[in-house]
Amino acid sequence: MPYPVSPPEPPPLIRTLPSSDTIQAGKITALNELGQPSPSFSISPKVTTHATLTYPLPQATPEEVYQVSADLLGPPVSPTVEPETVSPTQYRFNSSFSFPQTEASCPTPTCNQIAITPPPQSQQPTVIPVPTPEDLVEITADRQEYDQQRQIVIAEGNVMVRFRQSLIDADKAQINLVNRQVIAEGNVALTRGNQVIRGDRMDYNFVQNTGSVYQAKGTVSTRTAATDLAIVDPLVTGTTSTLPSPISDRITAAQPVQKVTADTGLNATVSAGGGSLFGVQGTVNRLRFAAERIDLFGNGGWEAQNVRITNDPFSPPELEVRADTARFNRISPLRDELITTRSRLVLDQSLNLPLFRERTVLDRTEKQPLPFSIGYDLKDFGGYFIQGNLPTVPLGPLTLQVAPRLLLQRIFQDNLTPFEPASLGLEAQLSGAVTPTTELRGFLSLNTLENFPDLNEEAIRGSFRVRQQLGAGFALNGEYSYRNRLFNGTLGYRTVHSSLGAVLTSPVIRLNDQGAQFSFQTSYQSVNAKTDRPELLKPIRPNDRVTLDRYEALGTFIYPILLWQGERLPPTATEGLRYTPQPVIPFLKLAFITRGVTTQYSEDYSQSYLSTSVGLQGQLGHFSKDFLDYTGFSVFYTQVFLDGQSPFLFDRLVDQRVLSMGLVQQIYGGLRAGIESAVNLENGLSLNNEFTLEYSRRTYGVILRINPVRRIGSINLRISDFNWVGTPDPDFGTPPEP
Repeated sequence: MPYPVSPPEPPPLIRTLPSSDTIQAGKITALNELGQPSPSFSISPKVTTHATLTYPLPQATPEEVYQVSADLLGPPVSPTVEPETVSPTQYRFNSSFSFPQTEASCPTPTCNQIAITPPPQSQQPTVIPVPTPEDLVEITADRQEYDQQRQIVIAEGNVMVRFRQSLIDADKAQINLVNRQVIAEGNVALTRGNQVIRGDRMDYNFVQNTGSVYQAKGTVSTRTAATDLAIVDPLVTGTTSTLPSPISDRITAAQPVQKVTADTGLNATVSAGGGSLFGVQGTVNRLRFAAERIDLFGNGGWEAQNVRITNDPFSPPELEVRADTARFNRISPLRDELITTRSRLVLDQSLNLPLFRERTVLDRTEKQPLPFSIGYDLKDFGGYFIQGNLPTVPLGPLTLQVAPRLLLQRIFQDNLTPFEPASLGLEAQLSGAVTPTTELRGFLSLNTLENFPDLNEEAIRGSFRVRQQLGAGFALNGEYSYRNRLFNGTLGYRTVHSSLGAVLTSPVIRLNDQGAQFSFQTSYQSVNAKTDRPELLKPIRPNDRVTLDRYEALGTFIYPILLWQGERLPPTATEGLRYTPQPVIPFLKLAFITRGVTTQYSEDYSQSYLSTSVGLQGQLGHFSKDFLDYTGFSVFYTQVFLDGQSPFLFDRLVDQRVLSMGLVQQIYGGLRAGIESAVNLENGLSLNNEFTLEYSRRTYGVILRINPVRRIGSINLRISDFNWVGTPDPDFGTPPEP
């Protein structure tokens, strides 16, 4: 009996998305009801017109094909075989061979019957797995050739390879479905979410998200980089199987940069004279980069050679960071590490400033300050001091920042030795969100460690605040403060020895489209502070402080009237965005401000007033030309109608007629100077005098502020954050320096 026909191998599943007229030079393989190719159909391995094909990823390597050999022959068995059930997809592989009988060779009549038995077959029917959408690779190209034996696809012309949340564009690509590897050449672009990497050549594993890109350039969104570059398994519970499909880079690659807008950006401030010494707010969410080669790691990390990074959407960039090598590692879900070699800051393609810090830890929970900083506080710390900014300490949802201080000016003035307790100080801050709607902040300042822990009360300042969001924009703030220092106009700084209470604040209520708004707040506090009312003081007392209950209600109404508004320049590098991150809109505005405050104290004291302010403010020019192309100004007159007087000095209102003026003028290029002043018209004393000197560019800015009246100063650094549509010059306008 002849051998039966062996079962056919299942054909590869190829799903064709376009209409049938896009396939030429062959026909699509048709399957009969048994899964066998119909003999009347054939297929060509090439698709000669633009088409989209979907290929399933093989789940495992094909099983070996067993070869018939003598090893498969078993011992002689009886020809009597029990019947067995055979499923439609199984095949029985039994045969017998007959030989002439001879008495010499066979003592029994049945010994010359031989049964050949193949390896045991599984009794379960063969199941061909149907691939899910997450296991499919979609390839679009002008021409495709599929090698079924090696399971390799070669695509040419406008190639797009889409797998889950990854999209690869190229002129030519070779896709190995077995090891999930793509080798792409010519105008290569890898898009994952908001991240775009372009290059000349790419070797990439689209399952492990690892590979290399040569002559790389592109755009990275720091806000979504952690999720865009992470490996996502759609079959894991809790993960959606329908992932967002990125748009092909070919759609945006040819578009010029347009619709450039600026967000808040990153602002770092170094202050002197009180308050926080160092603070960082905001972030830069979108950056451009270029590198000779970038190696991508599966955990979201990368390594690059001759890398250039900028926040400028235009080329050549005003501000960029260059490094010979850069390596980005993920330390934890909220902390990253950037290691660079020979890194430098390049301004206007000419000024190179070396960056001596090769390792930087990026902490998304709290911005890391500089390791050391110099501050000035004459009132509490005796003048100049050096502050060491230690790393933040995580305490569950909270973070603790401790900063010891070495009081330099006190050491020289009091002839102290360094690091003795009298020459040391300390500042600590505790902050964090204990719930999505509850924020907590604590502050402690020690201006000396002499006799620690039995410190004098003059050596300590501190506060503890809790802010609870109530919904609809309302918030409840609870606060305890110890020796809080407040500025009160011509009365200067006044210290509130202790205060415990709560403040309810309202949202800003918009009244019309022209900017009219109203807000209010109410509060209760138990206050211990200095008073000059003899009836509240005891004849024999250690100090002039008194404790009273304080109730206050406040409302503010602002009504601006736009008198004139000019047109802004286009947001381009040579016009509207030459010296500023946002185009300047000239305007002239008249503003009315009314504030009503009533304060009730225990012991039958009260203070109520109504203040009205009227003023003119505006700006002229566009801050685009080199000389005198910007003038900002404001003039306000304030009149106060007062009833009663506070028993305390920290909130007593004494400035009832005030003239406030401000002026900012462009001098040359991005350099601007300004002055802001407020004067009590009744006694001629200054409430405020602030001088500013600013150097402003599109991508960065530096502002120096000095206020001799309040005895404070600060330096502010701005790094702009831009959004744009289109593709900037991938070569950064100029080649990188050797």
